[in-house]
Amino acid sequence: MSEAEPQPARRRWWRWRPDRKRLIELVIIIFGVLIALGLENSVQEWRWRQEGRDLERLARQELELNLAQAIERIAVDRCLRERVAFLAAGLDKATGSYAPQPFPHDEPNSTKLALPRAYQPMLRPWRSASLQRLLATEASKRVSPERLLIQSQVLFTVESIARDAGEEHIASGRTLPLAMGIPTMTPEIRADLLADLGELDRARSGVELVARRLTDRGAELGVAPDPAEMRQRLIELRATWGDCVDIAAGMALSQRLSDRAT
Repeated sequence: MSEAEPQPARRRWWRWRPDRKRLIELVIIIFGVLIALGLENSVQEWRWRQEGRDLERLARQELELNLAQAIERIAVDRCLRERVAFLAAGLDKATGSYAPQPFPHDEPNSTKLALPRAYQPMLRPWRSASLQRLLATEASKRVSPERLLIQSQVLFTVESIARDAGEEHIASGRTLPLAMGIPTMTPEIRADLLADLGELDRARSGVELVARRLTDRGAELGVAPDPAEMRQRLIELRATWGDCVDIAAGMALSQRLSDRAT
């Protein structure tokens, strides 16, 4: 008979039996870590909420300034539209040469230009830095989805105005010959200048259209410039640009925003 194979030795399992004191210390450490993590999260959450409120307040101030400029732009649009039409009519009638047609008014609070201009766009700084920060940071998650959607629409609208205003400024520079005069007017020169005026008019109408959209966004958010300050700005605008500035339309928009302001 073969010998029986030896059975493998059984491993001895040591059971750790912590005493009551060590178990209490372990529980205290675990709860301490959880409490510390909870407090840290609470503090960070408070900071994000505070940052969101601060950025919303700054974005609101930016929007008030942008709305005042949008109302100015809407009020002065008739002056700019009539100016483009005047230049186009002069080009259409010109034969042989074109008499210089410099812009009749100076831009408010601007320095004198070295060269005359046939068309003077309204140069304004459209502000959106705080709004960009609000939408790009963690604080945006602490703003209600409805308000955040409107804020994103405001940012898109402000950027659209700035882009169209830049195109208007560039296009206005190509109308310099209309301010200096053209000794020899050829059909080719007339066609090129009329095309430039067309681009200028497209940019002008784009700025005016998007400015109206911005006032709609301001009404949705309940933001409005100060009516008394707005009236003074429009009066100063008329003193520079003339009676073509539509103060009544500007004040009607200002009043509409004030009625919706919160």
